[in-house]
Amino acid sequence: MEQVGKIERINGNTATILVKRVTACGDSCAHCSAACKQPGIQVETLVSPDIHVGDYVEITTENEVMFKHILMLYGMPLLIVLATIFAVYFMLGNTPNKDIISAFAGLSSLIVSHFILKKYDKKEMTNRPIKYNVEKKLN
Repeated sequence: MEQVGKIERINGNTATILVKRVTACGDSCAHCSAACKQPGIQVETLVSPDIHVGDYVEITTENEVMFKHILMLYGMPLLIVLATIFAVYFMLGNTPNKDIISAFAGLSSLIVSHFILKKYDKKEMTNRPIKYNVEKKLN
């Protein structure tokens, strides 16, 4: 995954890079202010001596790690919601309003998946943090 970032600080051969979050609506959509008002994220990585503060650089991340995080972020809550809906639906048998009850159970399972994801993310980021690499200087 490639992104563009701006060098904020350099300490030895390690740089702090400000990366603007990219949203689906684009960079400067007149109808949506989300991309313009979202703060960037700061990442630290090794840089070469020809890069200076204020330079724009292209950075990449490891694709397999990012895909694993994306799969967990979207796939795991979907599986928990679907499993909860089907389990509650079939456990209720001939109960009236079992559709509504199973739908509410599925929505409430999102709270459970939030806490599971939070714990998973904390564990993964301490064990295997995402590594960023500066590919090239843009200006």
